[in-house]
Amino acid sequence: MKLLQKKITPTNRSFAIYRNQKPCLDEDWHYHRQLELIYVNKGSGLRFLGDHVGEFQEGELVLVGSNLPHLWKNSPEYYNNLGLETDTLILQFEPEFLGKAFFELNETVLIKKLFEKANNGLEFRDTALKEEIFQLLLKLNKTTGFSGMLILMEILHKLSITDDINQFASSGFSEELNDKDSERINKVYQFVLDNFHREIQLSEVAELSYLGISPFCRFFKKRTHKPFSQFLNEVRIGHACKLLIENELSISQITYSCGFNSQTNFNRQFKKLKNVSPRDYQKMHLSGQLLESMV
Repeated sequence: MKLLQKKITPTNRSFAIYRNQKPCLDEDWHYHRQLELIYVNKGSGLRFLGDHVGEFQEGELVLVGSNLPHLWKNSPEYYNNLGLETDTLILQFEPEFLGKAFFELNETVLIKKLFEKANNGLEFRDTALKEEIFQLLLKLNKTTGFSGMLILMEILHKLSITDDINQFASSGFSEELNDKDSERINKVYQFVLDNFHREIQLSEVAELSYLGISPFCRFFKKRTHKPFSQFLNEVRIGHACKLLIENELSISQITYSCGFNSQTNFNRQFKKLKNVSPRDYQKMHLSGQLLESMV
C-alpha cells in the first residue's frame, strides 16, 4: 500500500465529481491537495484516514481534508467475483477554489472552519442530512454551468452548520509525506490487511521493514501514534463489526476468522474499542439502533 501523491487533472470547473460503480474499490493509500467528499451508496469494508482505522458501510458520508492520507478498502469478498458491487459518489475541490479572501467573509466563515476540521477527516452522522447531500450530489453530477457552483455551495453550507459530526484522525496526526520511511510503513499496512485473519508475529513485520523488533516497534508508534498491536486489533475489530452486522457466523466463528486466539481476548479487545460487547453491538444493529458511540 504505497503512499501516493495523487495528481488530480485540473479542469475548467471549480470542482470535479464522479460516480464509481464497479465490483470493488481499487484505490491506493494516497493523498492530494483537493478536499474530497465521499458518499458510499453501496459497499462495505475498512476505512483508513491518517492514524484512524474503522469499518465503513452503506450510507457513509465523509469529508477528507487537504493532503490527508486515506484509503477505503472493501471486504475480501468484493474481490472474489461474487457479484457484489460498490457505488460511491466523490466530489473534489481545491481548498481555495473561490479565492482565499472569499472564505474570510462573515457569510462563509463556517465553511472555512469546516475545511479546517476536515484536516482530521469528518464523518457526518445525521441520517436526514446524509440523504439530502446524496440527492444534491446526484443532481450536481448531472449539472453544468453556474448552477453547479450554486449546488456545491449549498452542499458546503449544509455541512458547515451541522454539529452531528465525528473526527477520525487524532489532532496531533501529521504524515511526513516525503519521508523515506513511507514505503516501509505502507508495506506493513498491506501485510496486515492480507494476513490479519491469522496470528502475526512481530518478527514478521519487523523483517518486512528491515528492522529489529524493538526498532520496528518504536518506528511504527512514532509514525502512527499507536503500538502495532493496537493497529492490528483495530483492523481485526473493524472486520469483525462487518461480520457481526451480517449475522451469518456465530461470535465464536467470527473470533477465529478475524485472527483472535480466544473468545475472551476478542471480547476484551472489542469492548475496549467499541465500548460494548460483540453481542450487544450486534443486537443494536439488528434492532436498528444508532451506533453513534461506536465510532
